[in-house]
Amino acid sequence: MQAGRETNDLRFAVQHIGFEADFYHPLGKGLTLSESVISAFEGEKDDAEIFIQNASGTRFSSDEILSWFLLQTNTTLAKHLPGDALERGGGDVFVTFPIRFDEGVFHMQTIKGDVDLRGLSLLVKVSIVRKNKDDKN
Repeated sequence: MQAGRETNDLRFAVQHIGFEADFYHPLGKGLTLSESVISAFEGEKDDAEIFIQNASGTRFSSDEILSWFLLQTNTTLAKHLPGDALERGGGDVFVTFPIRFDEGVFHMQTIKGDVDLRGLSLLVKVSIVRKNKDDKN
């Protein structure tokens, strides 16, 4: 189980649907991603390692970037979901996570080369599952 993805009563499964990237570049949101990034994301939306941390060169997937965001903001998925979804305790919710970056933190490969990310809007489907009384984890 990943940090921030459950409460005492609920478990959250995340499926990545898409994203919109904004860059520290004159084209901003209009900058086109490289063909290899597009292909990787289309092939494996959750696990394609297309976001690169500048300091370490470590590659992050959409799912890892979401976990990084939750850790950096000291929040959980539950805090970003509509209250009525939590009250229902089940079903699917579509959520956009707007993530902002300082220049020099993460970059992506674009048709103009490696360009720092300014912002990222992650579109995800969160499936909410009520835990059984017998669930220990």
